[in-house]
Formats: sequence, C-alpha cells, structure tokens
Amino acid sequence: MGVEETIETVEQINRANALIRKEKYLDAERIVDKLLRTIEPVEINKSGRVMDFSNNMEYCLYSHMNSKVPISWSRNFLSDIYLLKGIILAESRNFKEAIEYFDKALRWNPVSIRIYREILVTCINLRDYNKFDMYFNRAVKIAMRPIDIAMLYKKLGYVWIERGEDEFAYNLILYSKLFFPKREADLKIDFLQQRIGTRLKKYPDLGTIEYIREKNLLYQRPDYIVPTYNALIKMMQDVMKKEEKQTRINYLTLIDYYNGLYFHKPGGQIHSALLSLQREYSIKFPDNKEEK
Repeated sequence: MGVEETIETVEQINRANALIRKEKYLDAERIVDKLLRTIEPVEINKSGRVMDFSNNMEYCLYSHMNSKVPISWSRNFLSDIYLLKGIILAESRNFKEAIEYFDKALRWNPVSIRIYREILVTCINLRDYNKFDMYFNRAVKIAMRPIDIAMLYKKLGYVWIERGEDEFAYNLILYSKLFFPKREADLKIDFLQQRIGTRLKKYPDLGTIEYIREKNLLYQRPDYIVPTYNALIKMMQDVMKKEEKQTRINYLTLIDYYNGLYFHKPGGQIHSALLSLQREYSIKFPDNKEEK
C-alpha cells in the first residue's frame, strides 16, 4: 500500500468511526464495504506471514509469543476495517455475523485487546456464555496492561450477573480492582448491592483472592509478558537516544512501559528506574510549560 493510498484509507476509517459514534451505521457501513472491496490482501510476503498490528506493543507481544513464526508487520488496515464491520453488525443486533467479522479481524491482528473486548461484549449480548469463556481464555493470554486485565475480569463478572450467580460476579468484579480500580466496577457493585439487599464492600482483600483461587480463575502471567516489556523499553530507549525524539509522548510511552513492567515484575531496580524516568520527565516537561 502506497503512502497516498494509506492516507486515504486512514481518512476513510476515521470517517467511519466518526459516523459510528453518531450512530449513522448505514453511512459507516458503506465506507467499510467499499474499503473491503478495494483492498487486496497479501497474506504472505518474502518475510513471512503478513500481520496488521496497530502498535509496537502488539508487534513485540506477538513476536515473543511466536518467536519461531516468521512474520511481516505490514499495515493494510484490514484488522481495523473488519472490526468496524463487526461493530456495525453488532449494533444492528446481527451478533453471530458480527463475531464472524471480529474473527476475520483477529486473523490479521491476533493480539488486539480492542477486538477481543468487542467480541466479549457481543457474546454477552448473544448470551453465548460458552463462546464467551473461549474468547476470555484467549484474551487473558494477550492482555499486557493492568487496565486490560481488569476489563476482562469485569466482563467475566458481567457474565455471571447474567447467569444469576451474584456472589461469583461480585468477587470477579472486586478482583478486577486489584489490577485497575475503575468507577465502572463500583457501579456494578452498587447494582448487586441493591439486588441482593446487603451492603457490600468495594475493596478487594485476601478473601477475594482466595475465592477466585478456589474457582481456578486467578490471573496467571504468561512467560512472554516480561520479555515483551523489556523489549519495548529497550526499543523506546534506543529511539530516544536522539534528542529530537525525546518528546513528551515518547517519555509518557516509556513511563507506561515501565509501569507495566513493574506491575508484572515488581522489584527495586525497576522501581528505581521508573522513579528516575519520572523525575527526568518532570524536569524536561514541567507543568504548564508548552513543549517546543
């Protein structure tokens, strides 16, 4: 895909996203269908299987998960386009067909947590909880960021609310707050509290962890997560050796990588490096100072 074609494709995808936000699904679908007719996918090139990752994290993650599989990261935007088609179909309550398109999106980007989030929501709407469990088990293996792990356990909690297992749902939602506490989780706890008629605590404790352990649902960090974070940190540090690359966004990205690494592998050396980087950032970009 040439530069001009890439720019045009991105513009069309952005237009479709804007139309979806405005709930103009038919107009968005016309754009998406035209893109699908226009783009001629190349599945394999001289470097290997073509993948459509949307960022460095996805590329590094997949590379560490499948180190023996030759791949080529070549943006054709099919993962985005199939995802949009699935979202449009889901909004039209064509849930089964939507999942088919989400699966097509995963073919091009198997490590997109955004795609998995849409699939899980669609499975809940479809009330296909066996399919939900299948996709949940896949998604939890590629969720690197604490906020994404929390999202997955909240979604699992919602499934058990639908199944009428309030105690199980409550503990899953509590457990999600160990990874990333969000107001959304508290609202669900308020809902359960009203339904059960008993005051419920909103903070997880050792009892929460033990409950989830007994259900055999404790988060198990895959071996490739820490090496992936280490690779991302080194990649960004190499980029930032050039002074012009020491931008606010690059500093924040590097800080985010260190925060992720520290979550998965807490230790004094990582913590010290993170604090040092945060101090460096605060000096270089003090509050209320415009970046030059």
